[in-house]
Amino acid sequence: MERNDPYNDNLYLEELLRLLECIWLRYGNIRTVASYLLMGNFNDRKFNYKEDNKWNEKKKKIAEHFEEMERLYTHSKKRHLISLEYVDKDPVLIVGAPDGLNFEGNTNKVARIYEIKTQDVFYTIRSYEGFIKKISDKIRLASNQLQLYKYILDRTAGFGLIGKIVRVELHGTLYFHSEDEEYLYSAKRIIRQNLNRIIRDADKDNAYNLSFKEEGKTYINGENLYYFKISFRVRYDERVVKNYLKNLDKLFMSIGIGG
Repeated sequence: MERNDPYNDNLYLEELLRLLECIWLRYGNIRTVASYLLMGNFNDRKFNYKEDNKWNEKKKKIAEHFEEMERLYTHSKKRHLISLEYVDKDPVLIVGAPDGLNFEGNTNKVARIYEIKTQDVFYTIRSYEGFIKKISDKIRLASNQLQLYKYILDRTAGFGLIGKIVRVELHGTLYFHSEDEEYLYSAKRIIRQNLNRIIRDADKDNAYNLSFKEEGKTYINGENLYYFKISFRVRYDERVVKNYLKNLDKLFMSIGIGG
C-alpha cells in the first residue's frame, strides 16, 4: 500500500487489522483501553466507568455534527491509532481516534491532528465565571487529548503502519453554539473581555495561538444552530503523556479488572 495516503481508507484498515492479528498471535487476548479513559480522575471516588460513557444524545449529535464540519474544512479523516504498552509486564493495547487526522506535503510527511470540542453558550446566562471556567476546561481537555494522540501516532508509525513522519502539528477547535443569536453575542463579549485571562490559562496547558474564527449558522436536529469558534495550537509535552500513561494501572483497578 502507499503509506500516509489519507484517502485510502480501505488499505489503511486492512493494514491495521493485519497488525492487530499479529499482536493477537503473539500475545493472545490482551486488555484494550480507549485513550480518553486515561484522563479519568481516578483519585475521585465518584469516578464511574459506566457513567463516564453516558452522554446526552442531543449533545452527542451536535458534537458529531461539528466534528464532521471540521473534518470537511481541514480535509482530514477519523483514523484509529494504536499503542502497545505494558502494566506489570502485561501487554495493554491503547486505541485512540482523533476527531481528524491528515498527512500533507509532497511526501505526506507532515501529520496534522485535530481535536474538536463544543460548548453550549447557555452558560453565559447561568454563570459568568462558570462559562469562563468551562472554556478553560475544554481547552485543557483538548490539549491533553491531542498530546496523547501525538504519542499514539508516533507509536503507530513505529509499527510500520504508516510511513515516516517528520513533523506533527496539533490543532484544537472549540465550537460555541446556541439556538439563540443573543446568547452567542453575549458569549463573544465575555470571551473578548476575558481573552487575556483565557490565553494565560491556556498557555499553562500547552495551548497557544488562540484566534477567533468565522461564525455562521448550521441546521441540526430540525432547527437552526448559530455558532462561532476559537482555534488554537498545542505544544507537545512528554511529561503530560507520561503522567496519563501512569493511569493505566489505576484504570483497571477502578473498573475491577486489575490489581
